[in-house]
Amino acid sequence: MRSYDNNYKILLFHSSICFDTWLYGNLTLVNSPSTCLHKATENNYDLIAISNEYRSLRERDSLIELCSMLKRNNHTLHIPLLSLLPSRHRKLLELLQDAGVEYVRFYDPRDLDSQNHMETLLAKPSEECKIDRILSGICPHINYFPIGQKNQEILHCGAYRNRLILGSHRLRHFCETFNHKICEYFKCPILF
Repeated sequence: MRSYDNNYKILLFHSSICFDTWLYGNLTLVNSPSTCLHKATENNYDLIAISNEYRSLRERDSLIELCSMLKRNNHTLHIPLLSLLPSRHRKLLELLQDAGVEYVRFYDPRDLDSQNHMETLLAKPSEECKIDRILSGICPHINYFPIGQKNQEILHCGAYRNRLILGSHRLRHFCETFNHKICEYFKCPILF
C-alpha cells in the first residue's frame, strides 16, 4: 500500500468517527448520508470512502443505498468508491458490488483513532483492494440468518445443509480466506 497523498482529495463518510482533519490534508469528513451526497456533488474528489460500521441491518441497507445513489448520479459516478468494513461479510460485499463499490478495506474499529491507521485506510486503493478479488477469497456457501431483535446474524455453512454453524475461528482461517477452497465441505458439498 502506498502512503497517504495530501493532493489526493477524499470525501469520508463515517457516522461516529472523530479526528483532526487538518492531519489529513484534503480530507473532508461528513457524518450523514445526505451531507455526503451533497458534498460529493458540490466538490470534485478523487475518492469517496464510506465507512460501514453499521449497528443494524437497516443502517447497513441505507449505506448501500448511499453507494448506489452516488454511482447513479452523473456528477459522482466517475469517482471510485471505497468501502471501509469492520469484517468480511460475503452478502454485504455482494450488495456493495451491486451498488457500484469498486474497492474495500477492512479495519479494526478500535484502531480508528490512530493517525497511522487512518492514513493506511485512506491511501489510494490498489488491485488487492478490488471488491471482486476480495469476494473470490470468501466461500460462496456462507449463509447469513438474522436472529434476535438487535438485527444480529448467525452464519451457517450451506455446503453442509446449513447444519454447521460457523464460528470465528473457522471463518478467519477457512471460510473468509482463499483456504475455503481446501475445505472438505467446499470440495464435496452436501446440499440435500
